[in-house]
Amino acid sequence: LALFHHHILEDFWRENLPKESFRVLKRVIPQTWVMDPVELPPNAVLDAPLIGGKPISRWEQLADAGKKERNLIIKISGFHETAWGARSVTLGSDCSRAEWEDAIWQAVTMAEDSLHILQIYEKPTRLRHPVYREDGSTYQMEGRMRLCPYYFVDEPANQAQLHGVLATLCPSDKKIIHGMKDAALLPCVQEVAEDVRR
Repeated sequence: LALFHHHILEDFWRENLPKESFRVLKRVIPQTWVMDPVELPPNAVLDAPLIGGKPISRWEQLADAGKKERNLIIKISGFHETAWGARSVTLGSDCSRAEWEDAIWQAVTMAEDSLHILQIYEKPTRLRHPVYREDGSTYQMEGRMRLCPYYFVDEPANQAQLHGVLATLCPSDKKIIHGMKDAALLPCVQEVAEDVRR
């Protein structure tokens, strides 16, 4: 997903995705950057957010971002052991400058083994959904939801097929959604083509 908004790949996505799919993905995938600390020529800049209205040439310059400019998330990419439970996630607008600098430093120093991504934080909308109590009764839980699609690849057909979606409903006071003990994990079913609901 981090490469979806990359300006060099935009024409590729436009040519290879149906028009409606491209439009929807452009709307729902937050702007994302791979934090790859490559050395740049002196006059080059990173494909990254502007800090103080100016482009940056090193990821470490993110440390100079003001609180409002830090509406960004840094998280490890892939299946690293710290990815589970949002342990590698740092929300810049919700942490101290020192914590923000530590997250940047970790992303840069771990890049050779495990890349991190930088993503604009999009606050999930609140919704109400019935969940079960331990005694079997239900109540309406107010929370924020994350949907995780699961695809399986049919290698002979060279095609990926959606085989399931897991919804994670977290309490509304949580900013980062993950499978915490207070969350409800809800398998989704496809009722009508193109319409996935609980």
